[in-house]
Parts: sequence; C-alpha cells; structure tokens
Amino acid sequence: MSCSSMKKIGLITCNEFTNLYYDDQYLLAPFAQKGIELIPVVWDKPTDFNQFDLLIFKSAWDYHQKTVAFEHWLQFLKTIKTPICNPISIIEQNYNKYYLKDLQEKGFPVIPTLFFDDVRPLALSAILEENGWEKAVIKPVISMSAYHTYSFDKTNHQHLQDNLVNYYSKTSVMVQKFTPEIITEGEWSIIFFDKKYCISALKKPKKGDFRVQGELGGTITYPEPPTHIIQEAQNILNNYPEDILYARMDGIIHQGHFQLMEAELIDPELYFRSGEKVQNAFLTAVMKRLEMKNK
Repeated sequence: MSCSSMKKIGLITCNEFTNLYYDDQYLLAPFAQKGIELIPVVWDKPTDFNQFDLLIFKSAWDYHQKTVAFEHWLQFLKTIKTPICNPISIIEQNYNKYYLKDLQEKGFPVIPTLFFDDVRPLALSAILEENGWEKAVIKPVISMSAYHTYSFDKTNHQHLQDNLVNYYSKTSVMVQKFTPEIITEGEWSIIFFDKKYCISALKKPKKGDFRVQGELGGTITYPEPPTHIIQEAQNILNNYPEDILYARMDGIIHQGHFQLMEAELIDPELYFRSGEKVQNAFLTAVMKRLEMKNK
C-alpha cells in the first residue's frame, strides 16, 4: 500500500508520551498491516487535525493538572470535522467522576460514593461514623493514577484531616467506601470494544497498599470473571446511548456481584500487551469507524 493511500489516525496523548505509551505501541504493527498509520497527538500542542481520518483519545494523562486548558480544548474539538472516539459528549461526562453520582441515582451497582464541592467543613471521622464505614478512600473528582488518593479509618484520619485544605482546596472530592475485596481478590477491569466484551484484567496491589497501579507496585493477570459479572458490567455500559469505541469498567466482586468503582470511557489503559485478541478487537472496531466515515 502506497504512503498516499495510508489512513492516518491521531492517538491523543500527552507530553510524557510523545512516542505513545508503551502499551499502545503494540498497535503500530497490526494497524500498519491494514494500511493505517498511528500518529501521536499531544493534546495541548498545536496540530493540523485535517490530516487525520480519525482521532482517538488514548493517553492524555495530564488533563487533571491542566483542567481549564483541557476544557477549552474540548470546546475547540467540537469545531473540527475529524471524527473523534470516544465522542466529545462522552469525554465531557467522563473526565469528571461526578458521573458516578448519576449512575448511583439510576440504581446501578456503584461502590457507595459521596461527593463534596468544598472540603473545608468536612469531618472525616463523621463520614465514617454516619455511613457505618470502617474505612474510606478520598480523591479529587478529576484525577487519575492514584493522584492525591488516600485511604483513612478511625485510627489514622487525623493527619489527612489536617491536610484536607492543602490537598483539595481547589477541587471537589469524592469519598468512596473502602472495599476489602480490592486487597483480598483484586480490582477487575472488564474491557469492551463497540460495547462487546473482549477481555478482563485483574489488578492487585502490592503488600501493604490498596492502590493497584503498576507504577505503584501493583500486579496484573488476565483471568476470565464469571459470565454474570461480565453481564453486570455490560448492563452499566448499555446505559450510554452514544457510539462508544472502547470502555473499561473497573470494579470489584462483592457478595458475588459486580460493583463499579469507575467507568473508564476517556482514555484507559486497555492492555494491548496481553495479546492479539485485544489488539485485533480494537483494530476491528476502529476499521468499522473508518469505513463509516468513507460512506
């Protein structure tokens, strides 16, 4: 296939991954075999978007530190003609974890989560007592990779209480019930393309921690959860009417049922390194959108 007939897809990333995040580099060869060039697009650098057949949010992982600029950029993206996945309407919903409140109110199985716009009146000990929680986790509503994410219980809350304003004076926060299953069994990531199930990943924290991120010492394997767990995650995803290229539903299994921690619809790690199954499923879903664009 000649260079002139190659399709170009911009993978939206950040300044830290100008050559793509290592997991996404597994896509380069299979996409090239189909005549598709994947080009990193650093979201907050000037770019000619007319060159692309499609844009895909993939690793814009510093937007939580540049929120105002990111919000303005999303408005700009609405003015360009290049199709974008996931769609901007989904990105606008999903980068702020207040979407969990909406899912809770609709009756979906979300780990109990509270939201606060101002941390100054918060009393962490009262949150535990009033909700009957032994332990909880607090983090900004716009965050990722365990950024300012802390657990607390009745024995250690005071240090965090003393630093609440220092940590969260400029942001709303969420407080989520701590689920011991994340340590005893792990956190499940159930991955869908085109709203169809593909694979699952099971992430476990290192000893003495509750955060499952690999950069913090967490481990990952790829077992299959029970079929009904996949369906329960699917039910949450089906709530969204938009055309969704990829979704990663993160949660735990509590008393035999899936409980959502986060619905990752903006730019989650999708574990392309796990093998051809996930690479090919993503490629198929992307090619479908290229074909739709050309009709």
